[in-house]
Amino acid sequence: MKPMCQILQVLLDGEWDFFYSPQYFDALNDALPAPEKFTGKMVTPGYWDDFPELYSEEDFFGLTARFNPDYRPVFFPMARSLTPHAASSFLIGTGFYRKTLEIGEFSQAVLTVGPAMWGCSLFCNGSPAGVQTGYSTGTEFDLSALLKANSTNEIIIAVCNRHDDGGAYCRLDGTHAGMDFGTRPGQHRGLAAQGFQSERGGIGGGVSLKFTGKSRIKDYFISFENEVPHWHIELVNGKGCTLEYKLGAECAGKISCANDLLDFTTPEFSGKRWSEYDPALYEVELTLYENDNIADKISCRWGAVKSSIEGKRIFINGIPAFFRGVTEHCYFAETTNPHFDYGKYVRELGVLKAAGFNFIRCHTWCPPEPFFDACDTLGIYVQTELPSVYTFAEAEAVLKMLRRHVCAVIFCEGNEKMLDEAVISRVEKLCAMAKELIPGILFMPQEANRGVDCHLTDPAIQEFLKDEPFPYYPARLEKLDSFCDVYSPHLLGYCSYGHDLFPGVEKAEEFLAVYNRPVLLHEVGIMGGYLDFDLEKRYENTYIGTAIFKAARDNMKRHGVWENHKKYYQLNAQMVSGLRKQLLENIRSCPGVAGFDYLGGIDTHWHLNGYPCGVFNEFYEEKFGESIADVARYNSETILMVKDGKFRNLSAGKSFDKEILISHFGRKALADAVLSWQAVKDGKSIAAGEESLALIAAGTVGKIARLTFALPDEGEAYRFTLKVTLRAEDETVENSWDFFAYPAVEGVENQAVRKLTKLDAADVEYLADGGKVLLTAGFPGEIFTEAYRPHTSGRSIGHSGTVLHNHPVWERFPHKDFAEWNFFPLMTDSTSLTTDKDMPEYTPILELIPSFKLIRRKSLLSEYQVGKGRLFICGLRLDVDDPAAKWLEKVIIDYLACGKYAAAPSWDKGKLLKRITEPEKRGNAGMKIDSGGRPIAD
Repeated sequence: MKPMCQILQVLLDGEWDFFYSPQYFDALNDALPAPEKFTGKMVTPGYWDDFPELYSEEDFFGLTARFNPDYRPVFFPMARSLTPHAASSFLIGTGFYRKTLEIGEFSQAVLTVGPAMWGCSLFCNGSPAGVQTGYSTGTEFDLSALLKANSTNEIIIAVCNRHDDGGAYCRLDGTHAGMDFGTRPGQHRGLAAQGFQSERGGIGGGVSLKFTGKSRIKDYFISFENEVPHWHIELVNGKGCTLEYKLGAECAGKISCANDLLDFTTPEFSGKRWSEYDPALYEVELTLYENDNIADKISCRWGAVKSSIEGKRIFINGIPAFFRGVTEHCYFAETTNPHFDYGKYVRELGVLKAAGFNFIRCHTWCPPEPFFDACDTLGIYVQTELPSVYTFAEAEAVLKMLRRHVCAVIFCEGNEKMLDEAVISRVEKLCAMAKELIPGILFMPQEANRGVDCHLTDPAIQEFLKDEPFPYYPARLEKLDSFCDVYSPHLLGYCSYGHDLFPGVEKAEEFLAVYNRPVLLHEVGIMGGYLDFDLEKRYENTYIGTAIFKAARDNMKRHGVWENHKKYYQLNAQMVSGLRKQLLENIRSCPGVAGFDYLGGIDTHWHLNGYPCGVFNEFYEEKFGESIADVARYNSETILMVKDGKFRNLSAGKSFDKEILISHFGRKALADAVLSWQAVKDGKSIAAGEESLALIAAGTVGKIARLTFALPDEGEAYRFTLKVTLRAEDETVENSWDFFAYPAVEGVENQAVRKLTKLDAADVEYLADGGKVLLTAGFPGEIFTEAYRPHTSGRSIGHSGTVLHNHPVWERFPHKDFAEWNFFPLMTDSTSLTTDKDMPEYTPILELIPSFKLIRRKSLLSEYQVGKGRLFICGLRLDVDDPAAKWLEKVIIDYLACGKYAAAPSWDKGKLLKRITEPEKRGNAGMKIDSGGRPIAD
């Protein structure tokens, strides 16, 4: 006879009766609204601000509704450096959901809600059923003793987004939420509570009611220890029942339940191990029997995985892994709040996996469970962080959800909190909880070790610091070593704010030697992208809307650059992709690095009201000029690199001499490998070679070859591409780099051209009479110190890329339409000239793309006609010891001396003379910014 099943799952999603109050609801002391007050409607899952038509005509909404008091519409410019976070005018208060249910006979009943923002209180037939204090996970409420059989039952859910600061980023009085948690001004309660989604009230994930027999399965998970599945199951009224378990096709059995806690192992698991290479998952079924009746049943998926550390390496199932990660910023362009669509997560996160990323760091938030289901499916490792402000009850709820997901390999308290002794003590307590609840999980104390190896300005701790190889706090680091598994240091910003200034592998390894645990570099990249205005239409009819695009467009139109918006986006995308490739190759060249989180995988425009930092756009689509396959070439488990690859300028007639490196983190060693290479100029080979390699073990980072060949000298500068391919058994790895060769320059002096660092009245007269001047300093206008890299994402000061306009000097200097790596030495600490209303028409030769938030029309090369003469202003560094600098100086001087000039705007002699004699009107001369994009005061 087939067993009788007592299980019934009832979905309660859809419309609920709804009442709104602007007041905070105290579940312990306040009375519930009377039934007649529930005149509106609200849906689950859903958020109040998405469905105003369901309740906006009700009187409870009319005069008393409260909205975010800190909301400000976006308008550019919004300051010169850091703009505020995006926000929305969301509804504040308490939303009461009411539903009546006709219920027959039952034994056990559990209601699942949420997660709800900011938690919820549940009432059944007027009696309190429990409180959800956090918003990270859904909550189960046991209604078995409160529901009435064969009767009409009332359920009320009170959801209260009680915080009334509206997501304020930083208060003027210096206080901010989370000070006692070690957060700094500028942090909030976690990324699920910032930006457009902020504190929008509502219930995500929906509401459901499950009926079971007298006994039920309350909690369950399977850890994988000593090569065997270890089952942990908690029951309600389980004594005397029988639990039947099944794992895949080969593991099954029954256990008689003596009590409510079952803890047992099953024989050694012979199935596949789950990993990024093969995310093998097996079906699990738990069936609880009361005599011959099925009281409860649960199905899930499980994978066998073991995470461990040895020295500075992370091992997954005994194989060294390199964590190639992205920072997940909780930005959802279409839904605003996180969605719960498993298929959509699989499709979107699958783009990241195809581009070589195998790791996602969830920045101060816990995504919905379908996100973890998708990562289980795809083979993506996940680091989950708590909100910046949390309770240990919320932490426990998060951990209990995570332990049912094989992808959840790292747990971290949060982001960039100051790790003083009090915070370290709390983090140690959290680590103990995590290790107890999830055997084998790796623990990270904090993203960016503030107070340990950065931001050490407190005078009280100076005597405890060690200065070499950089300032850090040894005692605090030693304490963290006693319980932590992995760190995420900032590495002095050499992989983020100052990524183009990476000091080289040897110096980086000196810094990394400080750490005794694996290192996942913190928020690498942070590269300032540009808005793709073609995406604006995708925001129409969404809650986020098109305000950022409109504000940027209006700002650009006011300054006359709107017609360049597509060019700016495309050239920026190409420059950033080249920077990103070199950055990740820098990181992969360091044996002391175990991984990174790249900021970010996608653009996340809630941050700083526009944050185009992503490898992909906010819809997980390729950006201009770089495909998924392009990214994978420098971001896969195995990649090839050129040591010190940011130095691309070489001397023609001399030798190319570079080391080829490998970073190999495949599942097995590379045997019988052959490395072939070719240097190609104008489609023709100028050198080639091939060599066999020794066995390359998994986890290898280092040199595999040295390429040396002669560079032709043809009297002019040229570009060539080095293509390198490694073949081993059924694996092929390829990479390529453009290099630039320049003829030797003996001298650039020319009597027909004056090279000056300052203009005086005599120089202006000389120009007016037909003289030619190359001016390399002392510019007649507002100047800024520039870097090669575009500004840090979201910031306004700096530049957003480069435009090389058509001009004769570029005919002899290898280039595309933007500054490639051959411009790196020329642009580092270069000087831009800002055009103002009293200067001639803006016609730069090398234009710096302005931020769409703050328009400054700046150039690094520009030319003016002064009377009969020519003034050529060059802010590029011609004084550096680099063959490109010497060649460019020669090209410019040759151009000025030749007398065949391009069209250039005329600068009136009198106006120029007046300008150089009144320097006090030149504004922010030499203005500099710090590593975070903020202006440095003089």
